[in-house]
Amino acid sequence: MAKLCIPCITDCVMAEIEKLGQKYRVALRIAKDPRFERLPCTHKGTYADDCLVQRVTQHKCYIVATVDRDLKRRIRKIPGVPIMYISNHRYNIERMPDDYGAPRF
Repeated sequence: MAKLCIPCITDCVMAEIEKLGQKYRVALRIAKDPRFERLPCTHKGTYADDCLVQRVTQHKCYIVATVDRDLKRRIRKIPGVPIMYISNHRYNIERMPDDYGAPRF
């Protein structure tokens, strides 16, 4: 049986990408892809890191994709939440050790 992974983006992440301007236009075009599910935010402000940390702390069903070092450091402290990033033109997923609550497949 195939497992389904739906890419999601929160409202505040989208707002943060839009604020970054022309340099990040490719990221914005990818984020606006209709195959991405848009997750509404109920908090005030647009600081995306806090929103993502709060969301994955409450619901550990996400893989967080980021290249932000500070966000990676914060996410690593949350048991069972893998981190996806691009390195050498390849996608990589950091596996959490089993004793940190990583799901077994």
